[in-house]
Amino acid sequence: MGGTNVFDKLRPIKQLVTDVQRGRISLFFLSRWFVLIFVVAALFGCGKSYKTAVVDGDLKEILERGELRVITMENPFAYFVDEDNEMGYEYDLALNYADYLRVDIKVIVAQSIEEMKTLLLTGQGDVIAYRVPSTRENRANMVFTNRRYDSYPVLVQLRSKKMVKDVTDLVGKEVYAKKGTKYWRRLINLNKEIGGGIIIKAVPDSVSTEQLVVMVSQHKIPMTVVDKEIAILGRSNLRNIDVSLPVGLPQETAWVVRKTSPDLLASINVWSDEISKSRFYRQLYTKYYSKNRYFSDIQAIIPKGSISPYDELFKQYAKQIDWDWRLLAALAFNESHFDANAVSSSGALGLMQMMPGTGAKYGLDSISIFQAEPAIAAAVQYIKSLNLIYHAVEDQEERIKFVLASYNAGPAHVLDARALATKYGENPQIWHNAEKYLLLKNKPEYYNDEVCKAGYFRAKHTVRYVDDVFNTYNLYLGVKQEK
Repeated sequence: MGGTNVFDKLRPIKQLVTDVQRGRISLFFLSRWFVLIFVVAALFGCGKSYKTAVVDGDLKEILERGELRVITMENPFAYFVDEDNEMGYEYDLALNYADYLRVDIKVIVAQSIEEMKTLLLTGQGDVIAYRVPSTRENRANMVFTNRRYDSYPVLVQLRSKKMVKDVTDLVGKEVYAKKGTKYWRRLINLNKEIGGGIIIKAVPDSVSTEQLVVMVSQHKIPMTVVDKEIAILGRSNLRNIDVSLPVGLPQETAWVVRKTSPDLLASINVWSDEISKSRFYRQLYTKYYSKNRYFSDIQAIIPKGSISPYDELFKQYAKQIDWDWRLLAALAFNESHFDANAVSSSGALGLMQMMPGTGAKYGLDSISIFQAEPAIAAAVQYIKSLNLIYHAVEDQEERIKFVLASYNAGPAHVLDARALATKYGENPQIWHNAEKYLLLKNKPEYYNDEVCKAGYFRAKHTVRYVDDVFNTYNLYLGVKQEK
């Protein structure tokens, strides 16, 4: 018989029977082995069809689990890690949706769209938060949500008087792409459409799409093809490139769920409609299209011998709250990395990352919240109010920890944690005790307790934030500076 199938790689049946006869293997093991054969055969025999692999699982299971499993891939918009911080346009939206459901989030990073589909359809994730192309094959296996986008491929080239201005001008030109990608396939088809002549060059698999854009800017390759969103982002960071020439038609992309998740689909669609009208959504666009740090990290220019560009302001305003100015600087660093134009996934704004509503109480408007001095002044006034809430905490360092946690998460959840500590006989004036119960506020038996007023809370980020601010402060204390 020609060819090889999955059974060729398994143990010969005759040998197994001999082992059973000689007592080396039990009949129970043998029966399990045959079951494995049929399962593997079913999976391998289905080719690209996912019908046998599709599992149930809907919104009810997510809420009971208390965790939304989000499948995505790493790129400048979907998901990436910047200085240990998880970021990304789709990630921030997914985080917002998890908060909408009041559940935790688990991110599953795949290496390809095919892997994402497999993870979804085999029940290892709940939703693909990625711009999945709306192809016939994908629509046959999954349902597209209304978290949708339109995109098309564009040519990336250096800005010059000799730029390619029409696809027919690509004849005789070298264009680089990675084999097997949609960009490679588009170049192959485009070459056929114009009658040939494009010199299509392959790059190693280790080179990412974004690296190709940078390579064009650095004069290492003449041209490449990427999606419009990546091109726009590249142009905002790399001023010497042009991305104005489309080389393909628009294609709809969207988040997707299994066909067996109708309630999840409906929930995402309702949330998506609501969020698309919010200020957070507009700010998210600015954050990732105008200020995305994937290509070139936004770094404030810090004068030599200084901690930040705003040392004098921190020194001036820290006196009002009786803080070492370097502690106030550490707070600002962990909030925004000294980026006065920062926009968080939760909608916090500016250098001190204040929510618009909170900022308005302390005199900030939509313009001044992005200005360093008004933002620092307002933040200090807010810290004053938090200090009053925890005036009974006599130890200053402990009180500061409560203030930092409240600055990050709001005081309501921290007060709940203190109430829980009191109920269970622990000293509520010690941050370590309150921290323990703050972390437990993601469990129903704690956040539904009668002493809790603010309900569910996911506290890992807040607890880490308090530690991070103090770690940064201790680092600053080692810097020789004028007090």
